[in-house]
Amino acid sequence: MRQVLVDSARRRRASKRMGVHVELDAADVDIAVGSDEQVLALHDQLERFSQVYPRAASVVEARFFGGLDVRETAELLGIAEITVARDWRLARAWLRVGLEG
Repeated sequence: MRQVLVDSARRRRASKRMGVHVELDAADVDIAVGSDEQVLALHDQLERFSQVYPRAASVVEARFFGGLDVRETAELLGIAEITVARDWRLARAWLRVGLEG
């Protein structure tokens, strides 16, 4: 799903069309992207993040791009739910700082 959003954003940016709107559940996270530029910025930040925290980047991909909850993500990655929650908090903070500059 991540690659589909990124490819779509790149195509639209190249053709100068309007952006897509992607939101995360506001009750769970506070990172949202609404334009092609924001989708691409999230992709770039996630690429950097995955170099330092590969497991936490997998959690972001499962939760944000895959729409999985904590339990489902833990099962998919074979880790404890508390680890998913911890990695999710770390990723949200890291990505928020990176996206806000």
